[in-house]
Amino acid sequence: MPIVFEAVSHIYQPGTPFEWKALEDVSLTIPDGEFWGIIGPTGSGKSTLIQHMNGLLRPTSGRVLVDGLDLSDRKTDLRKVRQRVGLVFQYPEHQLFGETIFEDVAFGPRNMQLDAEEVERRVMTALERVGLPKEMKDRSPFGLSGGQARRVALAGVLAMEPRVLILDEPTAGLDPQGRREILNLVGRFPEMGMTVVLVSHSMDDVAEYADKVLVMHRGRVHMLGTPRELFARRAELEAIGLGVPAAVVLADKLRERGWPLPPDVVTMDQAVAAIKAVLVGRKEAEGL
Repeated sequence: MPIVFEAVSHIYQPGTPFEWKALEDVSLTIPDGEFWGIIGPTGSGKSTLIQHMNGLLRPTSGRVLVDGLDLSDRKTDLRKVRQRVGLVFQYPEHQLFGETIFEDVAFGPRNMQLDAEEVERRVMTALERVGLPKEMKDRSPFGLSGGQARRVALAGVLAMEPRVLILDEPTAGLDPQGRREILNLVGRFPEMGMTVVLVSHSMDDVAEYADKVLVMHRGRVHMLGTPRELFARRAELEAIGLGVPAAVVLADKLRERGWPLPPDVVTMDQAVAAIKAVLVGRKEAEGL
């Protein structure tokens, strides 16, 4: 179920003194089953972009196609589109309201007018996918830890069984353990056939999980490529106010000291492997 942007522009409050072009001539295609990271400075258009992916916003000009459906067409049933494209905003646990975890997760499937048996199946499957035991279903969501509450909110979206999952800063406010748990969960979804789009300020997270990285700047597509391609262009990223993963900084410092590390190191695992390879090579050379 590809998502296609065709020359999309979006203007807030057009024709007023507060007119602001948030997107300008954006064209791209997100294929099925890939994990995309979206990065960019504040105000670059990231949030506006993802809200076009399930019809929360409509283009001022251009088209957004989801599985061939034109979201600008007034005849398109956006409710069905939103069942296929799930969007999780920052701090989704703030939107929990049910007396029990089950009630919260069941809200979406019930609005789809599914029978009780199917609703229960979806709820239990979603809880399993986010790593919450079924015994928790009758607990109140308001006594959970931050990481657990985030999982419940994510389960509520997964219970709709979307084919595309869009997450806007899903680890905001979590401690390191909760952050890692959520990312490890989300990172497995493409293996299940789901497309994942992650908006993040963490270059390390994007480098580790994304297949492709989209860099937005001033409402336009500034760069697009794999993490290794993108983060090798450190100077260009820093010029627009973005950083690079810690592994890139480490590798650059070691190269300055003469370490022959490859140019495409972007994760800590890759940095460790490259450093080990250099050390092994030096020991072998000394042994000769």
